[in-house]
Amino acid sequence: MTVLAEVEFPGVTALQYEEANHRAGFGPDHPPAGLLAHAAVITNDGLRIVNVWNSAEALEAYLLIMMPAAKESGFPEPSGPPRVSELYNFLVP
Repeated sequence: MTVLAEVEFPGVTALQYEEANHRAGFGPDHPPAGLLAHAAVITNDGLRIVNVWNSAEALEAYLLIMMPAAKESGFPEPSGPPRVSELYNFLVP
């Protein structure tokens, strides 16, 4: 089942976002397994991340790596648990 995951981190900067990805070993040339699409938005309140995963299991495996890297990069706890939704339709033109 393909899933959409959304999470927000209050007060997180672009520099912290880049550092967390570096610590976790992820980037444009090394995306996490199962990731189909990724968007990160720096807002007035912090960082919002929206990802599409090929499965909930791929998301869970990613979180086991990324959350410790985020904490090491100074991320606070997210504003809530990731909002995960099963996708009915996902199109990449």
